[in-house]
Amino acid sequence: YGPDDLALIIQRAVAVDDERPVRIDAYLEGLEIDVDAISDGVDVLVPGLIEHVERAGVHSGDSIGLYPPQRISAADQFLIVDAITRVALAIDVRGLINGQFIVRDDGVYLLEVNPRASRTVPFISKVTGVPMIDLATQVALGATLRELGWAGGVVEPRPFIAVKAPVFS
Repeated sequence: YGPDDLALIIQRAVAVDDERPVRIDAYLEGLEIDVDAISDGVDVLVPGLIEHVERAGVHSGDSIGLYPPQRISAADQFLIVDAITRVALAIDVRGLINGQFIVRDDGVYLLEVNPRASRTVPFISKVTGVPMIDLATQVALGATLRELGWAGGVVEPRPFIAVKAPVFS
């Protein structure tokens, strides 16, 4: 709740294990973007980007998402696609990868990358017509995107707006 509380928490954390660093996160206000992609180690296919309707920080499984993004500039979308492509190639992903980004007036920030499927894969696959699970499975088994008839880069957005909403039981 304040500086004294923070000092106490850090003191307790360090007392538990001096070898473990204490990391402090800062909340970034802005628009959150979810991106799912498929990498074969050479090319990275990005079917599309999903823009969260809520403020940044709502889990993508619990958020309302828009495809294609409605409030993100083409330049910022390019930065997102470029960043997920560079990360996927740098960590040598062979299959699905998911990333979350924050777009603000002062830039585009990468929050998190997971080299696995995410809850948004079925939605983005369905609305873009890109068979992500089939492609990613074949890539994981050794095929290349080019052998499967797909190029790297972002797929041209479809001529409609699709909305993903959470379903709570």
